[in-house]
Amino acid sequence: MLGFSVYLGESFDRSYIETMLDKGFRYVFTSLQIPEEDSSQYFDKLKELKRLVGNKAEIIADASPHAFSNLGLSYKEPEILSEIGIDYIRLDISLELSDIISLLDKVKIVCNASTDAIDLLNQLQSQNVDMTRIMVAHNYYPRPETGLDKQFFINKNEELKVSFPDVSVMAFVPGTTLRGPVYQGLPTLEDHRKVHPLVAAKELLALGVDDICIGDTHINQSTINQFNTFFNKGIVSLQVQSETKHLDYFIGRIFHNRKDKARDVIRAEEARQTFKDEVMPENTIARKRGAITLDNVKYGRYMNELQIVNKSLNSNKAVNVIGHVCEQDLACIDLIDAGTAFQFVEGEE
Repeated sequence: MLGFSVYLGESFDRSYIETMLDKGFRYVFTSLQIPEEDSSQYFDKLKELKRLVGNKAEIIADASPHAFSNLGLSYKEPEILSEIGIDYIRLDISLELSDIISLLDKVKIVCNASTDAIDLLNQLQSQNVDMTRIMVAHNYYPRPETGLDKQFFINKNEELKVSFPDVSVMAFVPGTTLRGPVYQGLPTLEDHRKVHPLVAAKELLALGVDDICIGDTHINQSTINQFNTFFNKGIVSLQVQSETKHLDYFIGRIFHNRKDKARDVIRAEEARQTFKDEVMPENTIARKRGAITLDNVKYGRYMNELQIVNKSLNSNKAVNVIGHVCEQDLACIDLIDAGTAFQFVEGEE
């Protein structure tokens, strides 16, 4: 499932929260232990957040005993945690096992996937607790160079899946509006710090993650739409700009990459069967990665072949460049595999 982050020290963007919930995001992550923030308002803000979220998503609160003490809360009073809107508590390692078991009566828990999860899960399982009320999550890392190593991440996830196949794993990807005070993204993997959020999310799925959360404050509307079409409809949406009038015919239509995937280009399987107009040579320039091309009359039976260029190619008098994928979405081309559905949407650079 998908999640997004809302920080209690900031004013709530109600429109953004409602949009994310409507687009299928089912977790809301927040933190009760951010040193730069005034935590005196957290108690009321949690209640307000729960009112906004309602039953559409579950709230995950990251906390420590010190943070709870500052708020006048206690792990030993789980009913109060539930009353103020917390569905999941992300645990601090210093808690006693008995306190954790007591928490599970009223709230669910999240273990730290990168550190103590295996030991803690083994202890909880030995006490016959309901393991469906437990999730594991990796941290996000604000400071550059401190995000997780990919192989370490893979190894941890494999270990978790072997020992506890039914326990879901969460990790974070960066947003498009970055959170302070560092403003360098909030990913789990260091490799993802400057990566398109959807590309990062797709890789996390391939690396054993079940639940993906946006770590930063926001993703923009185009990225929200891309998450929605990819996760709910299986379609890769690419923001594009026209170079000739022909691209307008293809905006918004659903195509599929051919199942016999080419090395150099994405081939729209349906294009030549759907479009029969004569295409005259126009803008037959060199093709950079991200170029959208349409074969013209000089290519004979290939006329109306629609492609996205995967790697830089020379010009070809039989191939018109009709547009290009916007710079910010170039990495999303790699999400299109054999048979993958894709569409073009009008974008800005």
